[in-house]
Amino acid sequence: MFLQFLFYLPRCLCHFLLFLYEFLLLLTLATFGNAMGPEILQLLVSLSLISLSSSDATVRCTDLDPTQYLCKNYAVDPITQQSITCSADNSVQVMCETAEHVKCIGKDHQFGVFNKTVPDACHYGAHVNYTTALLLSIFLGFFGIDRIYLGYYALGFVKMFSLGGLVVFWVVDIILISLQLLGPADGTDYAMAYYGPKVQRIR
Repeated sequence: MFLQFLFYLPRCLCHFLLFLYEFLLLLTLATFGNAMGPEILQLLVSLSLISLSSSDATVRCTDLDPTQYLCKNYAVDPITQQSITCSADNSVQVMCETAEHVKCIGKDHQFGVFNKTVPDACHYGAHVNYTTALLLSIFLGFFGIDRIYLGYYALGFVKMFSLGGLVVFWVVDIILISLQLLGPADGTDYAMAYYGPKVQRIR
């Protein structure tokens, strides 16, 4: 949360300064408009219109065509190997940048960026290490240690006392775990490096 606060702090300050600038500009026009020359008055009016033109957008930034913006990920937590914006519903916030001429609702026109929520882009709460599970399956899966590590205690003991299901069960589990078709018993995903060999499920 503290890192997210640091990300948003410069934007909040810029928004505040932009609001203060517009307020002082309009106040100047209202107070000294009659005393100013026509050239200076026209310049100030133009600046005011440029400042306020950022609010004439009618389309939400998240509804733009994907070819109109480019998204970048926030920093990765070195401990969890997940994006620091990973939420409990497995969604993440990414920072997207549009071309300067593209106007949309939700865009920070000072920096030309907006935040977008990407569903199913992280594994919140993942705690079972994928590499550990695969190594246990290869070297100790014959005794059911891999199943016990994943939380399938009953099947682990069955596998242990049947000598890996007469080897068949052992080989099948190696394949299932390596392809990430068999995951932790609690329904969470594997914990692995952010750029690790993740399998994307097609739905």
